[in-house]
Amino acid sequence: MKKYVLILMAMFALLGGLKAQNVEVEGKVNDTKVQVGKPFTLDLSLKVPYGWFVEWNDFSIDTLSDQIDIIKRGEVERSADADSNVIVKQQLTLMAFDTGQIQVPSVGLTYARSFDDPERLKAYTDPIRLYSTTMTVDTTQAYKPIVEPIAAPIKFKEVFPWILGALVLVLIAFGVWYWLKHRKPKVDVDGNIVRGPVIPPYDKAVGDLESLRQQKLWQSGKVKEYFSSLTDIAREYIEGQFGVNAVEMTTDDILEEVKPLHFSPETYNKLKETMEVADLVKFAKYSAANLESENAMNSMTDFVNESYLQYKQRKAEEEARLAEMKKVKQEEPAVKEEVKDV
Repeated sequence: MKKYVLILMAMFALLGGLKAQNVEVEGKVNDTKVQVGKPFTLDLSLKVPYGWFVEWNDFSIDTLSDQIDIIKRGEVERSADADSNVIVKQQLTLMAFDTGQIQVPSVGLTYARSFDDPERLKAYTDPIRLYSTTMTVDTTQAYKPIVEPIAAPIKFKEVFPWILGALVLVLIAFGVWYWLKHRKPKVDVDGNIVRGPVIPPYDKAVGDLESLRQQKLWQSGKVKEYFSSLTDIAREYIEGQFGVNAVEMTTDDILEEVKPLHFSPETYNKLKETMEVADLVKFAKYSAANLESENAMNSMTDFVNESYLQYKQRKAEEEARLAEMKKVKQEEPAVKEEVKDV
């Protein structure tokens, strides 16, 4: 008999210990009838024994299900009951957008027997069935016209940031204008204004051609871009070196304007053939062969070098002729004086 009493006492002690370690989870709404677009609340609570750890769901997404959205998350509250159990609560404000029977799904709340326990357990609330209706309309009342939006008066604190921003922009603009107007230009020892470096047209054309060669556009299939860049370099060189408005001209006009510069026929033909092939590629969808693309680069490079040398030679000859004419004019008075003496 004594043995049975001891067994019963042990069973009651075990049941008491289990009861003390019960985990209770609950989810409840304030009403099972809701309206579309009208908020309602879901109260969540989880009770665990003292010393256990609750890893509360942060509900980071805005939807609880396809039918229900979370529009507000209340503060997570922690408390204890008379048995030293830990109770964690939170209220979610929800809103439904479907009519008819809808359901608040089960919500899983995570806990563990201690913070260091790697095993995380979950307790789930029961799903809650709701009935969602549209907002009721009192059809006995007379229809009223739609009220136009009422314009709210503009307050100074609303426009002050804009006024401040405009003043700052005006001050910046005035500062830039004042600095440009009163800055002192750099001058050399002779008092001449020193401006930024200007690359001579010939040097720029040679550098641009070498850069275009290194890009290997036609080798990578960009034949049209290659010939466009090649002719742009030629146009800028002709305009900068010889004063021909080549950038705005067609190929035919450029060739006509270049003729009076008296380049050698070979030099002229290198420009002509390259520009004509480029026009076929750009405007007639002509597919230039690899050899034509490579020859175009070589021909344009030769044209730039040869035209520049011929230009320098003509210029030197012109300067020599002018110097000779000046010398002759200076000698004429002496000759006249000798004739007069005779």
